[in-house]
Amino acid sequence: MMKRASMGIALAALLATGHVAAQAPAEDDEIAIMFRAGTDALAGGRAAEAIANLEALGDRGVVDPVVSFDRGLAYASRVRAGLEQPGDLGRAAHGFEEARELSHDGALVSDANAALAAVRAEVAKRRSRAGDPIEVENGVSLGRSIVKLLPENVWAYLAALAAAALAVGIVLRARSSRPRLKVAGTTTAAIGAGVLLACSLCLYSARDIRRHARDAVVVAPSARLLDAQHVAIAAQAALPEAARIQLLDETADFSHVVTGRTEGWLPSSSVLPLAK
Repeated sequence: MMKRASMGIALAALLATGHVAAQAPAEDDEIAIMFRAGTDALAGGRAAEAIANLEALGDRGVVDPVVSFDRGLAYASRVRAGLEQPGDLGRAAHGFEEARELSHDGALVSDANAALAAVRAEVAKRRSRAGDPIEVENGVSLGRSIVKLLPENVWAYLAALAAAALAVGIVLRARSSRPRLKVAGTTTAAIGAGVLLACSLCLYSARDIRRHARDAVVVAPSARLLDAQHVAIAAQAALPEAARIQLLDETADFSHVVTGRTEGWLPSSSVLPLAK
C-alpha cells in the first residue's frame, strides 16, 4: 500500500476537484445517462463500472476532455484500490493526456498535468525497483516545440504582418530618393522577409502536425521496440508504460512509432492513439 500512497493522495485531491460531476458532454439522452452512470460510479469508488461506462462513450465516438479526464481517473482509481490490471497506468495516462490536449479550460488542464505527474511518478518508481531507466517522458523535438509555442492562427497573423512589412520596405526602397529612407526600406524588407519565411515555415509545420501527426500513449507494462522485421531491437530499452510517443502509421497488428529520435514498431495492442 505504501508504494501507491503518493498517487493515492494526488487522486484524492483530483476527485475533489469536481470534474467527475461535470455536465454531460452531449444532449443525447442515452449518452448523458451513460456519462452520469460513469461519473456516479467513479465518485462511489466503483472503478470497473466507471471504466465500462466511460469507455462505452468513446466507442460511440464521444470526444470530450471531461470524459477523457474521468476515464483516466477511473483507471488510476482501480490501481489505487489494489485491483490493477495490466495497462491500467498507461490507460490512465492516456486519458489525462487526451484531456489536456482537448481542453481549453485552464483548471482542467492543470488537473490533468497533476494527474499525469502522479501516474508517471508511480511508473518511474516501479521501473527504479526493477532496475530499468526511470525516464518516462522522451519529450518532443526542438522544432516541434517551437511550432507549438503559438496557435496556428497566430503564426498566420504574424506571417501576414511580416508580409506587410516586406511590402512597405520594398516600396520605400524603390520610390524614395532619400538615402536614409532607402536604407530604412532595405532594412525593413530584409527583416520582413526573414520573419515571413520563419512564420510561414512554422505555419506550414503546425498545419501539417494538425492534419497528419498523431500522438499515442504506451499502454503495456513493458513494450519492446521492434525493427522493420518485427524483431526486438536489442540496444533499445523497453518503452515505459504511460510514455507518450508519435504514431506514424498503423496496421492491424503493428504500429510504426517514433520515441525521441528512435523509430520502430510496436504491437498495436501496446499503443493507444490520442483522440483529436
